[in-house]
Amino acid sequence: MKFFLAPAVIFYLIILAIELSAGVVTNGYIVGVNCIDWVKSRTLTSYDKIITSLAFSRFCLQFLLTLDSILTKVYPNIFDRFQTLQPYLVIWMFINQVTLCFASCLSVFYCVKIATFNQTLFSWLKLRLSKLVPWLLLGSMLYCLVITVAFTLFSYSYWVFSHNSTDHLSNNKKSLLEFTFLIHSVGSIFPLIIFIASSVLLIISLCRHIRKMNFNSDLNPNFRNPSMDAHLRALKSVVSFFILYNIYYVASTFSVGNPSCFGDEWKYMVCIFIAATYPSVHSIILILGNPKFKLASGKILHSANSCFREVTS
Repeated sequence: MKFFLAPAVIFYLIILAIELSAGVVTNGYIVGVNCIDWVKSRTLTSYDKIITSLAFSRFCLQFLLTLDSILTKVYPNIFDRFQTLQPYLVIWMFINQVTLCFASCLSVFYCVKIATFNQTLFSWLKLRLSKLVPWLLLGSMLYCLVITVAFTLFSYSYWVFSHNSTDHLSNNKKSLLEFTFLIHSVGSIFPLIIFIASSVLLIISLCRHIRKMNFNSDLNPNFRNPSMDAHLRALKSVVSFFILYNIYYVASTFSVGNPSCFGDEWKYMVCIFIAATYPSVHSIILILGNPKFKLASGKILHSANSCFREVTS
């Protein structure tokens, strides 16, 4: 059995290393470009504030998921002790919740900025969005902190209560992981609902607008709205964001929070692989859809090409 599992584990670790590299490069690139802009101009747009916060949280999340997978393969018994397992779960709980909340903030930003609804609430939010973004990010951090502190206190109380119990250690570990699954699920309901609601509203608004432009094109064959392609790209971006977010939510919740629900180890490994893919894949989509990032990457490639020519000449 060991000879059969060894190649699979090696392949699994190689894939995680590739995902980590992609996550470090993409999210580090977003943070680096925006930090340079902030140093130059001392200001950041509301959108840049959100994606910088999101990219940094994803950077930490990617590193944590990869580290967890490597440690559990190299040292299978590392999380058997409460003193090791509980701190890791606390850190994972906070970073994962922050990532989900910041992604929900980005979805709300897209919805308010792009969606066209005549309701008074949308008009009020459009006018005050730039001032609300810092408070939205701060509120997300505080919400995640409350969830994490509650989890820390309850999990520690559980450990103290069961420390002198005659239950086997594996049973206590399983109960702690199930408790993590419960707290994470409850704590993620609020940002999940906000994300789904804002994404669905935005998708409905974009579909209506695209349908209206198609109708005008049918009435007048010579009519060509230049914003049609932009709206189609926006719709594809929002739909991909919606799919990736929900896939990551399900995969991360069941793999990290409650791995005991998997009967086979390979299913758990696949779920971890899917969860680790989200932080880098969506960041790549953000980079490709942002002219500033594409321009900065072009300058970097041009500088690298110039340096390479100077070295080889």
